[in-house]
Amino acid sequence: MVDDRSALIALNRVVGVGIAKTRSLERAFGSLAAASEATAEELALQCKDIGPKLSAAIAKALNTPALAEEELARAEASGVTILTLADSAYPSKLRKSPSPPLCLYCCGDTSLLEQEQVAIIGTRNASIYGRDQAQRFGRGLAMAGIHVTSGLAEGIDSEAHNGALLAGQEGRDGRTIAVIGAALDCIYPESRKPLARDIARKGGLVISEYPFGRHADVRTFPQRNRIVAALSDAILVVESPKKSGTLITVDFGLELKRAVYAIPGRADWPSFQGNHALIHEGKAKLVTTPEDILETFGSLPLVGADGLALAEPEAAEPVGLSKEALALWRAAGKDGASIDALVAATGLTIPEVTMMVTELQMRRKLRPLPGG
Repeated sequence: MVDDRSALIALNRVVGVGIAKTRSLERAFGSLAAASEATAEELALQCKDIGPKLSAAIAKALNTPALAEEELARAEASGVTILTLADSAYPSKLRKSPSPPLCLYCCGDTSLLEQEQVAIIGTRNASIYGRDQAQRFGRGLAMAGIHVTSGLAEGIDSEAHNGALLAGQEGRDGRTIAVIGAALDCIYPESRKPLARDIARKGGLVISEYPFGRHADVRTFPQRNRIVAALSDAILVVESPKKSGTLITVDFGLELKRAVYAIPGRADWPSFQGNHALIHEGKAKLVTTPEDILETFGSLPLVGADGLALAEPEAAEPVGLSKEALALWRAAGKDGASIDALVAATGLTIPEVTMMVTELQMRRKLRPLPGG
């Protein structure tokens, strides 16, 4: 017979088993430990929602103690903590949600899970404006001691994490939590691995519900979103089209009665249509500064040790550009500019501006915006 904690770790390795099937086993047998003594046939007979094929997989997992032992040994060797529903340290907000994961694989400071968090979410294909706002709000909330939770994806998620890390460099209390849609050893995309390491190393936390070796697929990211929503006390949508995984997280949050906020964008930008719809339908409150959200927590305004308001960090000017290219970059500004406006501002010809814009895009110093 295995204990409930080991049973949860073993069951978490069986594809197709989540909280619903686990609760079915507990209802039928009284405990997971008792269920571990049943045969596959008995499992299928007692649990009508578990078919023969899945019953066989469950019976095998529960009757193979080495499964949980191997997972725990690998976690210890990797500096990973596994929290299960049987553990008192399992986060209470997640435990109370409709579909809590059986296990959480955690790399970093697990105490953050019980502390105040705001989820900052949005599209992977973010505009320069959206990226700036994600970092601005991430930094601002962390400066006030609120942890920033997101999904480690490219675009808005990564910039939110980066903003919180900037606050950490300035000695503030707020840190960042990344909830990923794959195992901790299978971070996707690979380009996010350095950021994940940074988060864990600098006092934050990277978590996953998936056992070692589980790669991301079309189901894992939507499932990850429910964890982001459940852990957070409020949700900020930075930039979202009308059809986006971001709105799945919002739906989870609304179901859990979380406060939802959205940043306004340009009226003609498709990438902000989701934001504007949420605001128009009364599902999200329009916000323009981190202080708008801090009112929810009763936190103090963003002030430094000297009592002065903390200024937003200036965008670093790119190095290695010609005088003309640097003038063009400055003329584009945070809000962007048309080719005609750049010609007028720099005195360059249209072919010269077009060539420089292309070069700056290739160097990732400019990004094309909707509407040219």
